[in-house]
Amino acid sequence: MNTSRLTRLQNISQTSTTSSQPFKRKLIATAVGFVISASFASFNTYAAEKNEQEKDDVTALEIVVVTSRNRAEAAQDIPLPVRVIGGERLDREDIKSIWDLPYVAPNLQLNNPGENARKVSPGIRGLGRGGANDSMEQSVGTIVDGVTLYYSGQAWADYVDLDRVEVLYGPQGTLVGKNTSLGAIKISTKAPSFTPSSTFEVTAGDLNTLQAKVSTTGPLIDDLLAYRGTFLVDRKDGLYDNTYLNFGKSRETFRESNKIAGRIQFLLTPNEDFTGRFIFDKLRSDERTNTGNVLVSNGPDTWADGTARAQTTPITADTGYTVNTDTPFATYGYLGKFAERAAWFHNADGTVYQPPLGTTDIENSEARPQITNQYGGSAQFDWHVQNHTLTSITAYRYQDFDIKNGGQFGQFYVSNSGQQLWNDQFSQELRITSDTDPDKFFDYQAGLYYLNAEVYSDDPSYYGADAGAWFAKSAQYKTLVANTTPSLRAAGRQLLQASLNNVYQSSVTDATVNSLAAYAQADFHLTDRATISVGVRDTDETKKNKIATQLDRPGENLQALGAQYGATAAQITAAQTVRAGQVPIAPFDFVNGNDVNDNLVAWNISPSYKITDDINVYASVGKGVKSGFIYFTQYVAPTDPTFETDVKPEETLDYELGFKSLLLNRTLQLNFNLYDTKVSDYQASWTRTDPRNDGAFITAWGNAPKVEAKGVELESNYRFNKSLDFNLGAAYNEATYESEWLVLKPEVVANGNRNDFIDRNGKQIANVPKVVINYGLNYQREIAGYLGRVTLQNSYKSGAYFNDNQAEFTYQKAFNVTNVSFAFGSLDEKWEARLNIRNVFDTEYAVRRATYTSTAGQTLEIGEPRYTTVTLKYNL
Repeated sequence: MNTSRLTRLQNISQTSTTSSQPFKRKLIATAVGFVISASFASFNTYAAEKNEQEKDDVTALEIVVVTSRNRAEAAQDIPLPVRVIGGERLDREDIKSIWDLPYVAPNLQLNNPGENARKVSPGIRGLGRGGANDSMEQSVGTIVDGVTLYYSGQAWADYVDLDRVEVLYGPQGTLVGKNTSLGAIKISTKAPSFTPSSTFEVTAGDLNTLQAKVSTTGPLIDDLLAYRGTFLVDRKDGLYDNTYLNFGKSRETFRESNKIAGRIQFLLTPNEDFTGRFIFDKLRSDERTNTGNVLVSNGPDTWADGTARAQTTPITADTGYTVNTDTPFATYGYLGKFAERAAWFHNADGTVYQPPLGTTDIENSEARPQITNQYGGSAQFDWHVQNHTLTSITAYRYQDFDIKNGGQFGQFYVSNSGQQLWNDQFSQELRITSDTDPDKFFDYQAGLYYLNAEVYSDDPSYYGADAGAWFAKSAQYKTLVANTTPSLRAAGRQLLQASLNNVYQSSVTDATVNSLAAYAQADFHLTDRATISVGVRDTDETKKNKIATQLDRPGENLQALGAQYGATAAQITAAQTVRAGQVPIAPFDFVNGNDVNDNLVAWNISPSYKITDDINVYASVGKGVKSGFIYFTQYVAPTDPTFETDVKPEETLDYELGFKSLLLNRTLQLNFNLYDTKVSDYQASWTRTDPRNDGAFITAWGNAPKVEAKGVELESNYRFNKSLDFNLGAAYNEATYESEWLVLKPEVVANGNRNDFIDRNGKQIANVPKVVINYGLNYQREIAGYLGRVTLQNSYKSGAYFNDNQAEFTYQKAFNVTNVSFAFGSLDEKWEARLNIRNVFDTEYAVRRATYTSTAGQTLEIGEPRYTTVTLKYNL
């Protein structure tokens, strides 16, 4: 990686924070002008051609049929904001996972794709994203072919044969699977077909990309049983090279892809009124994903208030080693510890070791791949009888994964932490849906939903031979190694090494949920154009959680070892204190938390009116809920005041007002939506003063009393003619805390600690850009008997802070990412060759930023640079 790119990413100033504003306004004006001018151009063209009866080249937009409300209906008729991305576009733009969706669905946010399966957490309108929390369910659900994924990590998958993706904004539950408080992502794959067909696709390119997709479908028994099979292999190097392990032909990278997945489906159709669909899938991934932080700076010499950062003093009593004093950042903070302990952390020439700075070359001796294994099966039966459809969906899903994070300690074995996690779920849904009939006063649907799920999480930490030297406090380190007597120096080094070497401890939680719900919704047709939809859901939920702390390997007996080597009592005590700092409590068997027993009521009222057949005006008010959960603080005793937090249920009150329209002879789709989403007891991670130590702080999960997201969303698609289509999706979103919400001040020292807070009441929530605009075009035409196509898609995000405390370094200025593809193939679409270029202008941006502290430097995680691939596709 070119270090100058990282240098430019690092240099964030107030100028860059404010200078994006004119550009932002210009871009918004350009996008709006684009839609308006395209509309006028279409209108003028249409009027002229209609007068001359020469409109053969203009084709209306296709009617998009969705099942967001469990029945097939036009998306434009749904009186709720739903963003639909069809299968043709998904395939054309190589959208195969939920991480690709924010580029085409404004106001949908996801955690970094470089994270792991434990941290998959969708958010809508800036709300809902969580971190690594195995007890909390998601505010934004993911539903795949009718099955809600209770543990969102099961969305760690790539899909083949996508039929469509629907992003549902606002609370869900009166119709869709499990109740969610903020929205849902509904993924629908293509069903088996009795018409035989097969598709083969291979992609290769930058980062040693090699991807293969295979899909085949057809009859097994004519008119009775059909199948569809899909297979995926996805291999791509990451953006970060682990130079510690790269030698010879060996190369290890991070933020890579290495997945293999298969899916088999069967469709049973014994008669025209009864169908059964059976789906079985399996995925295996072996990927280094978690490490990808670039150390760009150790930070300044002083805090923001002018106070000097803590200095460290090189220890030279046991060395003959020297400190590289030419490096200005080597005397404090994270890098300062290497400098202070150059006797231990040194290079071959005796100079102090320093991790790579300002480069994507990292040194990590202990990180291990994330190995993910997941599978599942579902059976859906639909029986049409007496103007009703009876539906049953039975599903089981399982996932396990194991990840070791390591650290940037080069050749030194300090510590490793990670996660071993198992989750599974069983769900059963029964539903009755009446046929829609415009002549009837109302139609309805009702159902029962049951879920049983468990998440078992083992969070281990284990330590190596260099851990004692790293985790020891300065006084302990000096007591052990800074001694003028050679024998005592040697004994102290042995004790320091043994203090944590081979110590292995783990914190284990076991969270279960039983959920039973009844729901119903009715559409009352007041006139042939006016409808009011009313839905309600009652969910009874029980959650249990328990925790145990285990000391799997306690390490050596330091008292006996000290006596063996002739160490002093002070040295033995110092080594024991080092161990106690990382192993603070005695292990204990499972302790149960307080059970959560919640009865949750959600509802929705949505009136709509069709001004014409192509213009639908709607309003909506709805309440969404999700239950509370039990959060445990790790590595504290059950008697500790911070041991358990009972997090309250999260409740949402959501207002929507908008219209959906097809204009200009149905060549222009224009949808507009205003929203105001108010959340009470928003479940979030917080930092507070440690009740046991006024000079320290703790981080845990709890409830923010009130948050709010309000803004406007726009969706537009315009077909200029048979060859040229435009699309636009835009959102302006203010997502703010609406009550006291304290966060640590950035880069401030007070009374010898950093325990100062600021209130974020009324401020934008972190990592939520106010403006997102996605727009593009697709142009295709015949060229010398072949079909040529150009597809362009641009995504713009306004500037935002990654941290709530708005530390200067954590600001990411506004940026655009532009993707383009060029395709060439046969007119009958039997084959196609496609050149794909993502981030064609090589825009420099970060997907995560963390500022310095007293013990850490400034780090960032880069966004994907320009990335080129070639795809060959053949349809049989």
